[in-house]
Amino acid sequence: SFGPSDSSAMSDITIYYWPIRFRGNFLKYILEEAGHKYATVSTYPEIKKALDDAKDGYPVFAVPLLKVGSFRCSQMPAAVLHLAKMFHMEPSDGNDKTLALMMLLNCNDILDSITMNGGHYMMWTPEKWKTFQDGRLAKWLGVLDTALGKNPKNAKAEKIYFFGVKPTYVDFGVLAILDGLVDEFGLVEYVGKFPLLSRFFKEMSARPSVQKLWSVQKPKDRSKWAPWCGGQIQKSIETSIAEPKKL
Repeated sequence: SFGPSDSSAMSDITIYYWPIRFRGNFLKYILEEAGHKYATVSTYPEIKKALDDAKDGYPVFAVPLLKVGSFRCSQMPAAVLHLAKMFHMEPSDGNDKTLALMMLLNCNDILDSITMNGGHYMMWTPEKWKTFQDGRLAKWLGVLDTALGKNPKNAKAEKIYFFGVKPTYVDFGVLAILDGLVDEFGLVEYVGKFPLLSRFFKEMSARPSVQKLWSVQKPKDRSKWAPWCGGQIQKSIETSIAEPKKL
């Protein structure tokens, strides 16, 4: 069951984030899977106001900003954990809880690597991207693929997950990354080199909750898609990838 764990979960939930998929989807996937209604705020004036209003409480720095009732927190991993606890989407085993957090932090590192820390200091070139794709990115995807193989429940399962036999926040986090690599940047064959990860992406993509969110974010008219990471850094990735396959 993905029902709320306590009465606080019945509070209004709002996600403050830019009109892109990226880190915001880590939170949205959980809420969509739980079937819990939530509001989104994505305009600069409203986000600025929310961050200013939050100064009266525990300090936050930037979006994604999660608001549950009167509670607020920023930093994507912290917000994800808060929702995962509310909706019972974390592993039950104590050691697995720690490994799941490790995997979520891995996902955050991968996002920073792909976007060169938000493109604050430099942009991709074809040469730099190839080095990254063949090296560090391949190593990261290898870690994810290997981790799927470490779940003993996956051996004879119809659907595979990182922990146990149902999705946790880790599965949705990895989905958020693969959505960018495969659907946005067309690295179908590249991700296909990691068989478990490729299978996992296909299975997670087919979940009704995911399809519901994607129908809004990624309509049939590709020109109307919400960007994955957006801005100049996304443009530099797109122009640096050799012969991507657009779906």
